[in-house]
Amino acid sequence: MDPTLLLSVILGVAPWRRPAEAPPEPPPEEPAEAPVVEQPEPAPPPPPSAPPLFAAGLPVDLGDLPPGLASFSAQGCAACHGSVHESWRQSTHRGGWQDPVFFEAARATGEAPLCVSCHLPLAVQQPVQLQEYLGGDLTRALVRTNPSWDATLQQEGVTCAACHVRDGQVAGLRVSGLAPHPVAVSAELGTSAFCGTCHQLSWPGADQPFYDTFGEWERSGWATAGVRCQDCHMPPVAGAVTAGAFASHSDHRVFVERSRAVSVLVELPAKAGVRGERLTARVRVQNSGAGHAFPTGSPFKHVLLRAELLDSGGEVAGEALEHRFQREVEAAPPYLTVSDTRLAPGGEVVLEHAIELAQRSAAGLGRYRITLAVIHADGTAEEAFVVQEIPYVLD
Repeated sequence: MDPTLLLSVILGVAPWRRPAEAPPEPPPEEPAEAPVVEQPEPAPPPPPSAPPLFAAGLPVDLGDLPPGLASFSAQGCAACHGSVHESWRQSTHRGGWQDPVFFEAARATGEAPLCVSCHLPLAVQQPVQLQEYLGGDLTRALVRTNPSWDATLQQEGVTCAACHVRDGQVAGLRVSGLAPHPVAVSAELGTSAFCGTCHQLSWPGADQPFYDTFGEWERSGWATAGVRCQDCHMPPVAGAVTAGAFASHSDHRVFVERSRAVSVLVELPAKAGVRGERLTARVRVQNSGAGHAFPTGSPFKHVLLRAELLDSGGEVAGEALEHRFQREVEAAPPYLTVSDTRLAPGGEVVLEHAIELAQRSAAGLGRYRITLAVIHADGTAEEAFVVQEIPYVLD
């Protein structure tokens, strides 16, 4: 047998065919381009559940009296909302038109009409109305007599209707159907921006806002944490929110407690002070409790800190330490800032108090006492209150 044929039989290959070669690999395919997908336009934000309560600015024109209300006066609200009315009656809002700080600022700014709109936010509360500004600073304005002026409402300052009556309805954070008047829910009432309507004011040409309380809060860690103005100044209380309902509601006294705003820490030598010698104390003041500057608001007032060492007879043993927390401004528009020693939220200052102890001081158990007092532009002072007092022995 032909050797080639024999080999083909052994290998199982037909003698008349050559072994097949492996087919060549196909060329790589070009990657397909990703289809272009057009992104849909972002959906517009949903409309607010209710129109802004100060959409047209201040003062507010309330329009027609909502059915079921006797008048726009807070006196009519007291019938059903007695506990809320009573707390409002004790508030700085209620006293807004009689507030000496307001009159002080009004005099200092040339009786600018703009100032009145926050202290008398209803159009009918203002004896004269602003027609137009005449250019320049905010004191040059044309005004006219208000034929709708209501003397009773004027004395109520920031009255209930200023925040709660709009478009013929009474607005609240939550409402029920058990009311003799139309009601509406307004989430805006619970926001810090709502407070900023009045607690923020810019003067044309100034280097910083005239009132910057809302701006100070907005830049603070309190705002980042979601702590609102209302959480500190209008905390929830339990009581008869209406004539027939006992529930939690906002305290309308609008707390302003400066002693809660700051922490005062004292460092004194561990040994007793020796009369006739020198003693050094350190006072650390921290803005630990205010979500805005300490103090905030009008630049025409400031807070005076006074630290003094009293001997066992209650007499001052050596020179007292005084420090002013204030934003000092120029006397004329646009009220540029001269200096600012206030404490920002979370800020602190360390004061060193060198005391030459008088030899005549009474020995025994004395006190190192620190007080705060609000001082007005005319030099008058509100009653000082003690924020720290530490027993200390004099030898």
